[in-house]
Amino acid sequence: MNDTSGGQRTARREEPWDFDGAELAFLAALRARAADWQVPWAPSQVGRPEDESSFLVHVSLLDEARRLVLAEWAVHFHGTHVLAGKVCDQLFNLHESPEHGFFRASGTVEELAERCADWFESLLSRPVVRVEWPFKDGKPASHWEFADTGEILATRGSVPAGGSSPAHRLPVRP
Repeated sequence: MNDTSGGQRTARREEPWDFDGAELAFLAALRARAADWQVPWAPSQVGRPEDESSFLVHVSLLDEARRLVLAEWAVHFHGTHVLAGKVCDQLFNLHESPEHGFFRASGTVEELAERCADWFESLLSRPVVRVEWPFKDGKPASHWEFADTGEILATRGSVPAGGSSPAHRLPVRP
C-alpha cells in the first residue's frame, strides 16, 4: 500500500516511528502482497482515525477523468483483530453490513494482513462504469457502479427513477 498525502481528510498522517511493531508488521505484509497485484492504480493511505483508536489503512476508488472519489474502503487494525468495510463518513467509520463488504476477523498479524490484502485486491479488481442519462433541465445525471453487480458507488445530478434507460455506460476502471 502506498502512503500518499493527497486528499487526506481527518486521518492524521503518521510517521513510521509512530507505529508499534505489530502495526509495522501488518503494513509490511500488506505492502508485500500488494506488490504482486495486477489491479488498476488506486490511492491508499495509512495513519490513524481522528480518535486514534486503531491503525488505519484505506483505499479510494476514483474517476480520475472527473476528479471524483467514488468510494473508500478501510481496515481498522487493532493488533489481534480487524474491522474492515466501506467508509461511511469522514471519520472513517464503516458501514457495518455484509452488503458493503464489512467483516471482522481475528488472528495473527500475518493472517490478518493476508485476509485484508485479499479483500483489498478483490475490491480493486472490480470493474467500474459511469452510467449517464440525457440532460434534464440542462443538468447531467450520472452514477458510478460496479459493473459486475450494479452496486452504486456515487451519484451526481438527478438520476431518473423507474428504470429509464441510460444514454451511455462508460468504463472507468477495467
